[in-house]
Amino acid sequence: MIRDIDRLSSDTFDVLVVGGGVYGLAVAYDAAQRGLSVALIERDDFGSGASFNHHRIIHGGLRYLQHFDIGRARESVRERRAIARIAPHTVRPLSFAVPLYRSLVRGKLAMHAGFLLDRFVSAGRNRGVPASHRLPAGRVVSRGTAIQRYPGLRRQGLTGAAVFYDYVTLEPDRLTFAFAIASVEHGASIANHVDALEPIVESRRVAGVRARDLLDGRHFDIAARVTVNATGSHVDRLLKPLGITSGIPMFKVMNLVTSRDAGDEALAGRSLLGRNLFLVPWRERALFGTWESQTTCDPCDANVDERDVASFVTELNQAFPSLDLTLKDVTLVHRGVVPAAVGRGRVSLEGRDLVRDHASQGIEGLVSVVGTKYTTARAVAERVTDVLLTKIGCASTACRTASVALPGGSLRDVGLAVADARRDHDAGLPSDTIPHLIAAYGSRYRDLLGIADRPEWRKRIAKDSPVIGAELVWAVRKEMAITLADAVIRRTPLGALGYPGDDALERAAAVVGAELKWSEARRREEIASVAAFYRGPERPAPQPERPTPQV
Repeated sequence: MIRDIDRLSSDTFDVLVVGGGVYGLAVAYDAAQRGLSVALIERDDFGSGASFNHHRIIHGGLRYLQHFDIGRARESVRERRAIARIAPHTVRPLSFAVPLYRSLVRGKLAMHAGFLLDRFVSAGRNRGVPASHRLPAGRVVSRGTAIQRYPGLRRQGLTGAAVFYDYVTLEPDRLTFAFAIASVEHGASIANHVDALEPIVESRRVAGVRARDLLDGRHFDIAARVTVNATGSHVDRLLKPLGITSGIPMFKVMNLVTSRDAGDEALAGRSLLGRNLFLVPWRERALFGTWESQTTCDPCDANVDERDVASFVTELNQAFPSLDLTLKDVTLVHRGVVPAAVGRGRVSLEGRDLVRDHASQGIEGLVSVVGTKYTTARAVAERVTDVLLTKIGCASTACRTASVALPGGSLRDVGLAVADARRDHDAGLPSDTIPHLIAAYGSRYRDLLGIADRPEWRKRIAKDSPVIGAELVWAVRKEMAITLADAVIRRTPLGALGYPGDDALERAAAVVGAELKWSEARRREEIASVAAFYRGPERPAPQPERPTPQV
């Protein structure tokens, strides 16, 4: 992957995507795969916004059946299946247990009926999916079975449990980044740490954007026939100079990573506020979500304070009475700003994706896309690309992103791949590194091990993490990691469970700094920036003393 600012500023692209979250990257990949010339820029790093903060679950849309929204449920099932087919190394099946109490709409009879409907809606859920990833149908278990198997459920009034299956993402940031790699391999030119300042307008037509390279301060123009605004909660920032707005309200969401051990199943609970909350086992830790603010917010303010976190912890202890969670157990707060639905005096998550062709507002050449559901990002990108082909006047070309494997996704038996890798490459590696490398890089793990030719690059960076030094080198050389945060927080899961520790950051900065030839002052700035990320959302951006070379 080459960060080629000269190409961005000299070529005229069919499509320019502004925003490098999973929605923007999926659009760039689909458009490039269908033969369009594509550019993409991201103000921070790829997948650093809401895509980083999602709940790690690939949902099948069971909750939509409560409202008989068959269309959305079927789409969710299709997209869950698609991810299991194109990137099987990144997900694994996970069972969910939802407690049932005496209720007309949430009792055992209602869930029996719901699962019958789900069997019809999700009849093809395992078509083309590897045997290890096939999902059983949902079922209702008795009170005795629920108490014995799921001791974390609230027992008072319990009549049984509804058990269903979805996927948990083992390496969620690598799954997001796979769309970036795929887009580049199909000819897209992408760059992180580039800010879109304003649209270029020619006779009420957007012809690209004026941009600034945040690494060296250089200003330049990117020309495109159609621009896609995929900036998430910042959607109106690009629209404001045009005198238009999306009209989409935003609110805050939060998930918590904790130091608490987790079992093998996800558990659901209900707080006194009526919020449905989940305990999800992830990397052998308990991850909790999702908290939602009760009011709309400034789209640029993703901050949550300690009172919000404490309030969420209280709700979790209500939903899971045996939990006894405390603030000290929280190791990382995932927070973001996402589209909200406002009605009847309350604010809730906007479940539908929003695709807007601004020609309806008198602005040609600009399409905005905003969504909240990670699972269906690929399907949304397919619809957006259909719109782009029409606007550009190109012949319709079939989308193949639901069937063509993402980079590394050609494995059909992940367990066998782990066994083979242990046999061939385990010498000198930490015991937990091989399974991690398979989950992160899939069939391409050998490429990474091919550069691990120094003993120190085969050692773990942090004592409780499987990440080895070679991954940081790979991130810089091959994956456009420009800052320490790029390498530690998103290209690798070194910081996925919380602050990795001073010693680990020092070792990571030494590896990344050596590759990028940082001065000692720059290295200290990078370490301070990553440390600030774990203290809260207000963190200083690193200021390089010279333009960073292309990688």
